[in-house]
Parts: sequence; structure tokens; C-alpha cells
Amino acid sequence: MSIRICEALSNRDASALTLSTKTRTPRPEPMLLKLYQLAFRTGGCLSPRIASHFAYKLWLTSPRFKTPASEHTALALAKIEFLQVKNHRIATFSWGNFKAKNKATVLLVHGWSGRGTQLGAFVQPLLDAGYRVLSFDAPAHGQSSGKQTTIYEITDTILALQEHYGEFDAVITHSFGGPCTALAVQKGLKVNHFVAICPPATIIGLVRKFVSTLHITEKTAEQLIERIEKNFGKDIWTQLAMTSTVASID
Repeated sequence: MSIRICEALSNRDASALTLSTKTRTPRPEPMLLKLYQLAFRTGGCLSPRIASHFAYKLWLTSPRFKTPASEHTALALAKIEFLQVKNHRIATFSWGNFKAKNKATVLLVHGWSGRGTQLGAFVQPLLDAGYRVLSFDAPAHGQSSGKQTTIYEITDTILALQEHYGEFDAVITHSFGGPCTALAVQKGLKVNHFVAICPPATIIGLVRKFVSTLHITEKTAEQLIERIEKNFGKDIWTQLAMTSTVASID
């Protein structure tokens, strides 16, 4: 299986990005984020234990965002079906002829708070190249059921898609979809090519970013990590890190 972790832009695109960054006005922080920051700063001083409880709940909750205009075409052309995976009703999106036995399938896996159509720009080029394409809304995302989810639930969903639709020739992932798919490969996902665009290197890195963004106090952060380890095991940080999972894939 070939694995490509895309981590850099071309020199030309990197220069353009640098130029645009210098001239772009920073976006103001949303009011909801400011309220969370105030709540965690105050709550962390009063009771780190209670604050860590709410931080843990928020850590498992993926905000849902409205489908932007850039995804409307892919959504309109998709065949939408719902697949029951354990206690979740999963929305799936397919493009191309899934009745043809000689067609290879590419699975698209979105990131945290994303949608199945978020990688829709890949659909037409893949169809033109002779593939058929499948995507899905992860649990607690898009049109799928649930309010909270974990990497393990998303991994189980990917494996259920393989069981229902057959093996995939390739998987293209974005962000958090990378470690979810890497874990799925370890658990039996059969795939020839695995492309991970901007995956997080480690899960602990995501926790640190989460803590920093929400202005969570140090004591609250320590108890948040303890809660995660209590529910998923102390080895979660090495077990789920892309640096570990990719190294163990042949």
C-alpha cells in the first residue's frame, strides 16, 4: 500500500499564501468562542474538576456547519443513502455506477466538523479517471445521527462501509479523517492507496490546541487528560498518533 502524507505546498503556492497572509485582515473571534473562553477561565479557577467535565463533553462534540455553496454541485449529483452502523444512522454519498463489478472505488473521509461533500472537488476528476466515489457523514456530523462521537466510532463506520460496499482501491482523507482511516487500516480496512491531507501528527497535539483555543486552565487541562485516559486508556496517545499508526502499516 502506498502512503502519501501531503505536508507542503509547491514553492509558487507557498509564496502566494505568504503574500495573501500579510495582506489579509485577521478574522474576529466568534462571540460563542469568547463566551467559552470566559467560562473556562472562570470555571477553571473555581472548580477544575467541574470545568474538566464540561471540557470533556465539548471535546467529543463536533459543531455542525451549514453546507457552503462550493459543495452544492457535489451534493446535488450524489446518490444519498442511509446505513445503520451500530446505534448510528450514517448518511452516505455515492457518485458513479456501483453496480459495475470492474470499477474501482475511492473513499473520501472528511475531518472533524466536516461533511461528506467537503471533498467534493475530487469527485469529477475521479469519475473522469474511471473511478466511482463514495463519501459519508461521520457520526454526529452532517446528516448522520448523534451529538457526540469518537475516533473509534468513525473508524467502525469506515469498516462498516467496506463491509457494505466492498473494498476500496484508495482512500483520500482530510485532517482528522487521517488518523481515523489509519486506525481502520490497522483494524482490517483493505486499501491499496492512502492519501492523508493535513492529518494531525498526534492526538495529544489536538488536545493542546483545544486547551489553548478555549483558554482552559492548566489544572483543568490535566484533569481533562485524566478523563480521556480513564475512558480510553493511558496508551491512547501512542495508539492513535499518525506517527505510530503509519509506521505500522505495510
